Amino acid sequence: MSAPQATPEQRIAAFWRAVDEEIVTPARRYLKGFRVGLVLGLALALILTPWRGESIRVRVAAVGVRVCRPLWRRRP
Repeated sequence: MSAPQATPEQRIAAFWRAVDEEIVTPARRYLKGFRVGLVLGLALALILTPWRGESIRVRVAAVGVRVCRPLWRRRP
């Protein structure tokens, strides 16, 4: 006698559970570590830069405007 077969719903649920465990969760951890490294690297670069604080603030503001302006235009 063979073992009882899983229903299609159970197999689909098992598939998505496996995808979450094998792909989604590691990707989230990787992206979290990437963001932390990016922020720490940016902070370290700003601390160790040879430029004065005023010029750094102007440059950071210019980059922020250049990056965020296209996002502002998309809003309805």
